[in-house]
Amino acid sequence: MTVTRASLMVSLAVLLAAGTARAEPVGFMFEQAIYQDAKEAPLKRPEGVACSDTVLWVADTGNQRLVSFSRTSGRLSLGTEVKLTQLTYPTRLQLDSKGGLVALDGKTHKIIRMDAKGVYVGTVEVKGVANASSVVPGSFKIDGDTLYLLDIAGRRVLVLDATGTVSRQLELPKTGEFTDIAVDLAGTLYAVDGVNAALWSADKNATAFTVVVKGMKDKMNFPASMVASKGKLFLVDQYGNGVVTLGIDGSYQGRQLTMGWTDGTIYYPTQLCLTEDGSAFLADRYNNRVQAFSLTR
Repeated sequence: MTVTRASLMVSLAVLLAAGTARAEPVGFMFEQAIYQDAKEAPLKRPEGVACSDTVLWVADTGNQRLVSFSRTSGRLSLGTEVKLTQLTYPTRLQLDSKGGLVALDGKTHKIIRMDAKGVYVGTVEVKGVANASSVVPGSFKIDGDTLYLLDIAGRRVLVLDATGTVSRQLELPKTGEFTDIAVDLAGTLYAVDGVNAALWSADKNATAFTVVVKGMKDKMNFPASMVASKGKLFLVDQYGNGVVTLGIDGSYQGRQLTMGWTDGTIYYPTQLCLTEDGSAFLADRYNNRVQAFSLTR
């Protein structure tokens, strides 16, 4: 088959267009702000959120409780309070593969498992490493039956199976302050250094992290949490009051939101969660609320 200059130009144009589409920034369009539960008890310094197309969980950290909202066609129900004696200071939240909730207690440094209604199921007990008792979780992510744990005391990431047994561990770089981890669909693990705004990664067969972007202080101040979704990484810039989007190769794809107190602005954000139906929920800590956004392109 003869390849003409014109056909090459057309192919190049298609490839460039595809690349541009992939790098197109994602926008956050404000939908609503959540300030209280069904009994009009106000939220106080919420730090965590976990969401799906059918539910939103809020870690109402200052009130030492959880609040559950059901979602129907994108609409939220009135929030139901859930308090557990085993969870004294909820911070980071994740949903598991069965719809149960998993929460990090910021005071006891324990990871607590609950069912879909918020009933206590158990505590994640790390097994299979000699110094398991010294593990201090700073964050975690769930992918199927696998739990990825950021051990801030041991400066490492532990990969746990459904029983809590460590199947893999990766040492983190010796400098920096690692604030969160994320896992993409290919099983690549990402770790973000909040102090240096640096991104590191390790594919599913790697034995060590390699740097993706050495430093992005010109793009963000202090990335405190991170979400991997649909070929992108969303980093919550806690001190810079914004959300930065990167490609999985670390390429900068844009920044959303600004500091403020009105709807759609944020003040000391902490955790972000995304749903398959294109919604985003952000714990807006110092505004004592959670904000809901729709993602736009």
